[in-house]
Amino acid sequence: MGKIGRNSPCPCGSGKKYKRCCEKKEAEMKTSQLPPGRFRYEAGSYGGSGRGYVPSILGYKEVGPNSWVKHLCLVKPEAVFEDHEAATSTAEGHLPAARQARIDVGGSPQEFALSLRHEGYKSVSDFRIVQVDK
Repeated sequence: MGKIGRNSPCPCGSGKKYKRCCEKKEAEMKTSQLPPGRFRYEAGSYGGSGRGYVPSILGYKEVGPNSWVKHLCLVKPEAVFEDHEAATSTAEGHLPAARQARIDVGGSPQEFALSLRHEGYKSVSDFRIVQVDK
């Protein structure tokens, strides 16, 4: 993830300049405290047959030894696919890139989140998990 210029278009896709859109929010994200604990992420898809599938990343939080709970769901709403596998494959490609961005800029978990945000992922509240038969 390269440095975004203040006058560049915002990576969130709003059409505004970065300084007028997400610059302040992202600066606050970089300095905010994260919830305690460890996290892990899985790529998948969100949506359904007839509506389309979008790439998704499900975050789990460790709540005890070998015990994880679903913590958050990120989706990329602009990328709609007709099948679950294509959406999942896209998300699988974004996870390693986000992990590498974290490494490249000093290891901050916030940089991991910002990398996914710059790819167009947005948080979904009240998400529901449905198993898909393969």
